[in-house]
Amino acid sequence: MKKILSLLICVLMFSGSMYAQSKQEIKEAGKIAKTQAKQLSKEGWKLLESGTLESVLKAHALKKKSGDVEEIVGTANRMRSINLGKTTARNNAMNEYAESAKSMIRGRIATDLRDIDENQVENLVSGYERMVMKEINGELKSAFTLYKENKDGKYDVRGYFLVDQEAASKARKRAMQLALEESELAHEYGNEISNFIDEGFNMLK
Repeated sequence: MKKILSLLICVLMFSGSMYAQSKQEIKEAGKIAKTQAKQLSKEGWKLLESGTLESVLKAHALKKKSGDVEEIVGTANRMRSINLGKTTARNNAMNEYAESAKSMIRGRIATDLRDIDENQVENLVSGYERMVMKEINGELKSAFTLYKENKDGKYDVRGYFLVDQEAASKARKRAMQLALEESELAHEYGNEISNFIDEGFNMLK
């Protein structure tokens, strides 16, 4: 009975996104999820949340297809506890997102705003990375968590997260505005930098 309830909860959580999917897409997602679940289980990975690994993977795949969302995976290895691993994996996911955002603005600034000196670029980029970490935290939605126990009793953890693209865009803009103000470049370059950085992220979608 408990297992059935868990499956029903999982279905209800993702029914809105599944509704827009075609039968063929749902079928393909199911086949892929079955293969992935089998491989992950073989490697020793277990699902932390309720439900089955296969059903969660299927729902997650359909969620990614149905909306304008981005997946970010955070990892943590050889943790003393699963909870510590879960927290570390989330932090690492945010770090990965911030690193990607930092690389994007560094390239865009170097290409399009050559009159900004090197020190100004470094201050802006480091400030932006720090602000993105802060702003994206609230937009990072946990999808599910995998863990496995090593022979030494420590745990490896993978956290799977989804970020809504529109919410992420707003978070990046807030981060950029704060970084521009901090580096005292807001008045001179504010709109110009925000616009072309946003264009760069749109090209990656």
